Amino acid sequence: MPEKKGIILKHVEYEVTSRNYKTTVLRRYNDFFAFQEMLMLRFPYRLVPRLPPKKMMGANREFIEQRRKSLRRFCNLVARHPKMYDDKLVKFFLTFSGSDMTNKIKEVFRGIPDEFMTSNLASKAKELVPMDTQQQIQNSKEHMRMLYNGVTKMKDISEKLVMRATGYACDMLQFGQELSSFSNDATSVSAWATGRSETWHHLKKGFKHLSVEYAALGDKAAQEAGDTDSEVVEKLCLFQDLLLAYKDLNDRHEKGVLNDHQRAIAKMGSYKKKRMSATVNTAPEAGTVEQLEQKILEQESQIANMENRNYFSLHCLQMETQLIHANLEILYDVLGEMAVIQAKSHSEIGKVWSEIKPIVDNLHGRDNSRPNSPTRTSPIGSPMTSSGGGLPM
Repeated sequence: MPEKKGIILKHVEYEVTSRNYKTTVLRRYNDFFAFQEMLMLRFPYRLVPRLPPKKMMGANREFIEQRRKSLRRFCNLVARHPKMYDDKLVKFFLTFSGSDMTNKIKEVFRGIPDEFMTSNLASKAKELVPMDTQQQIQNSKEHMRMLYNGVTKMKDISEKLVMRATGYACDMLQFGQELSSFSNDATSVSAWATGRSETWHHLKKGFKHLSVEYAALGDKAAQEAGDTDSEVVEKLCLFQDLLLAYKDLNDRHEKGVLNDHQRAIAKMGSYKKKRMSATVNTAPEAGTVEQLEQKILEQESQIANMENRNYFSLHCLQMETQLIHANLEILYDVLGEMAVIQAKSHSEIGKVWSEIKPIVDNLHGRDNSRPNSPTRTSPIGSPMTSSGGGLPM
């Protein structure tokens, strides 16, 4: 739960509970930011989720709640990732109980090697990459883009369902409150006002019972809104966060490893041209050729390392793509929960309306049903019964 602290500049602290390590620690937003930064350095080829935006001033309760949910999804995605969940970096974030977490995590893990440097698969990554990997990556990117667009629309629709159910709950509650106000009305109403009509007397007795039923309608709708938000919207948001992390991973692959590899090849080509130029020179400077050859050897070693890193990145990209498909089970859960929630809510609300109907039927004092066409709606001699005195219809 978020809690505001600070004397002058308020900040929010979040309780982070780990079932795996059986710990509960307090974390600020800046702690999450530093943690994600370290995750990007440690696992550059994995699905590292984004963080929600930081709002410096004037953060209202709704913003804080939405950020809390987003941070919870971030923690869940990291803690459930098959390669990250048991890493010492993740363990540190979930268990460290000292002060100044933001600086401490950077201090402890500043020089941490990335996954490629510590993986047993790094040296044989080339063997793990199929020949058609590049084509498969392009196909998967298109598929993930389609999934992301669809899930985003489904999430937006689900949020509207929550808003409508919440609005319905508020409307029914307010409607019931007005009926309750009618039933508690202490204004003096005499025969001078009512004439022979006892309608107000009978209505007041029924309004008290009806107000309870309308409050029940509000409760059922509010329950629907809460269930839809937690079981449908949040799960769609979780999958959306995962798909967004996949997009970021592809961007890092294209802008990072591939570009570095191309720059290294271009650099080696430049060294080779200089060596050839120095070799054909009739009077080369002492050691020039040897220096260039040494640089070429170093560059070739660097390129070989980059090639291995590139293959490792491609292998990880395939594994992360499969992780997305494994998490497609979320859509099963969403559809199932939506069906259960809607069926339950409609059934319960329908039952309340069925209970309201006989109460309404018994409101009239003379019999159990209201007359279809009353013989007189106004006292004799009133403007409504005078010739030509009626209101235009």
